[in-house]
Amino acid sequence: MRVVVGLAGAVVLAVPIALPLYFWEYAATDGQSVIWAPISLFMVFMLGLPSWLRGVHHCRYPWRVLGFSQRDRWWLSWAIAFLGGVVGIGLLYGLQWLLGWSTWQPPGPAVGRLLLEGLLVGVGVGLAEELLFRGWLLYELEQDFSPAAALWLNALIFAIAHFLRPLSAILATWPQFLGLLMLGVALVWARRIPVAGRWQQRRTTVLGPAAGLHGGLVFAYYQVDVNDLMVATAQVPEWVTGIGGNPLAGLLGLGFLSVICAITYRISHDRRLIN
Repeated sequence: MRVVVGLAGAVVLAVPIALPLYFWEYAATDGQSVIWAPISLFMVFMLGLPSWLRGVHHCRYPWRVLGFSQRDRWWLSWAIAFLGGVVGIGLLYGLQWLLGWSTWQPPGPAVGRLLLEGLLVGVGVGLAEELLFRGWLLYELEQDFSPAAALWLNALIFAIAHFLRPLSAILATWPQFLGLLMLGVALVWARRIPVAGRWQQRRTTVLGPAAGLHGGLVFAYYQVDVNDLMVATAQVPEWVTGIGGNPLAGLLGLGFLSVICAITYRISHDRRLIN
């Protein structure tokens, strides 16, 4: 209930800004693009978070609670995880290429622009979604549930939030829900990776690994998808490589996510870091 109240409060506060922006952008782009309304909603939510955490949970350092501390280690962990996400997507599509399930298409003349766009999208989506799901929401769930229950509830809400679509589309792409659930679990474990520092700070965790991993995956997949770098050869059924070209909805992608889950679980439970 506390989570619902928090989100509803953000929506009410953002309506005077978000609603006019929505109608303006919808009319200006003939309905092709509506991004400023959700951005304004998120900005109101983000600006209200410190007051919420101070007022509801009596947190003296709200941004620390949300995973923003240890600046140098935050960025280092973010960069390593971002690179890990890019390499992971590269290995996934590289394996498809080696098996003859996809062919490589050289990038077009707009590759520079798409690289920049993909970087902005990856960094932005990684930071925004991780602040919401593994920053605030995970903290709220951990106040009322065990760490294991909070992990699965967080991953379930993350998957549902990304799978809201008509029933026919849900039935056609249902493996994607499992992929989103596994991604959510991996990102919670990434959020719980301890950041080694001075001996008294060794249990500290930050949002950097989760935001970096999420951002790297989005950036790399953006290049493959928008740049049309890889094209399926149809040598195997679509459910192997990904229904609709989405690796989250394919057997190979689910196997790839299993590896990411295993890695993040292993690092987040490394006793050399948490003892």
